[in-house]
Parts: sequence; structure tokens; C-alpha cells
Amino acid sequence: MIGIRNRLVSRTALLLTGTALVGFAHSATGTETQNLFNGRDLAGWEPIGTRAAEDWTVRDGCLVCRGAHHSWLRSNREYADFRLELEYQVSDGANSGVYIHVPADGNHHRDQSSLPPAGFEIQILDDRAPRYAGLKDYQYSASLYDIAGAKPRVSKPAGAWNTLEIQCVGEHVTVIHNAVRVVDAQPDRFPLLSLRNTQGYLGLQSHNGIVRFRNIRIESLTKRDTSPAVKR
Repeated sequence: MIGIRNRLVSRTALLLTGTALVGFAHSATGTETQNLFNGRDLAGWEPIGTRAAEDWTVRDGCLVCRGAHHSWLRSNREYADFRLELEYQVSDGANSGVYIHVPADGNHHRDQSSLPPAGFEIQILDDRAPRYAGLKDYQYSASLYDIAGAKPRVSKPAGAWNTLEIQCVGEHVTVIHNAVRVVDAQPDRFPLLSLRNTQGYLGLQSHNGIVRFRNIRIESLTKRDTSPAVKR
């Protein structure tokens, strides 16, 4: 992890001064970095699903999911290898997620090669809510849903802000939650990963409850993203 806390603090200051913009910057290595949320509107995202527009709004510099309907926000472009950073806050009992490498329809479930192509989801959840007692290990917050559980579990109580960093390089997925590495998954230990796309759209899920997002930033780890790497 490369100074995630310092970067998040710096970007928070930029948002507060109104200078954070959605746009690319090129590093010395030729990779691209982008703020995916400008703190003002849904630029760069498309609401998907029936009545999706009712689920998503911007308030006080945060991207707010109302969780009234099962909709999602889809990024306006696809990504391959990247490092994604964001902060999130859940209300009591809230359930959401970050879609990674999904096709345009948002499919993030696939356990057989005969099924349609899919990406995957990194879970966002109020782990402490009584309604979620007895979860499977891969259902806790920051887990690679249905594939690899977050270990250790370090989510904060509802109402507190959490940091999340997701890195994808080929079929290697790592997740850092509140500055702790909780997922380090490759197909040799988690074979279902070999059935998931290595390029596709990003998404934010509306499942239930209010969830707030801020400081959403991505660094592309490839010089150029081309056609989707779809697993068939």
C-alpha cells in the first residue's frame, strides 16, 4: 500500500476547496489516474435499472445511494488493470457493493463456464447489523463476494467512514480495507476467479439502506485499456 491515508486526506482537501475534477492525469510511468466523482453531480456515471434515478443523488459533496431499488451506477468506460480507492459510509443495516470488470448488464455472478460472462463484486455491508447474523465468510464487507472472504474483518460501525482500496492485475485481486490487507486472491487458491472477466465496467450497487461514497479515485495500471478481456 502506497500512502493511502495521505492520498485520501489530500483529495478530501481538494474536494473541500472545489478543485477536484473528473479527468485524467498521466504519471511518469505512462499510467493514468482519474477522479471518478467530482463532488457535485453524477458526471462519469450512468444510473442503470428501473427507477435508478431515484436511488442516486449528490449531497454535501458525497455520492449518496438511497437503496430504495435494486439499481446500480455504471462507469462511462471500461477498465482492465487498476487500483481503485474510495471512502464509504453505511447506515444501519445497509448493503451495497463495488462491481468490478462487469459487462454492460452488470452481471457479477458466474460459477460455470456455460453461464454468461461476468465480473465480480467487492461487498459493502453493515457487518454489525443483527439482520446479518450468520453470514458466510465471503458476505462480510470488503470480501470478494462469493469467492474470497475478507480476513481479518475490520469494518467500522454504521455511520463511520471506511477506506477501501481494490487492485486488479490480471486475475490477481487484492483488497485493502481501513489500511489492512483483507483479500489477496488468485485462481490457484480461488478457482472461480478464472471464470471472471479481467476487463469491464466499474459499478456501485444499490441494494438496501443509505450508503455514502466520496474520494473515488482510480489509477490505471495499464497504459491503454482496449477491448474487454471476457471469459467465455
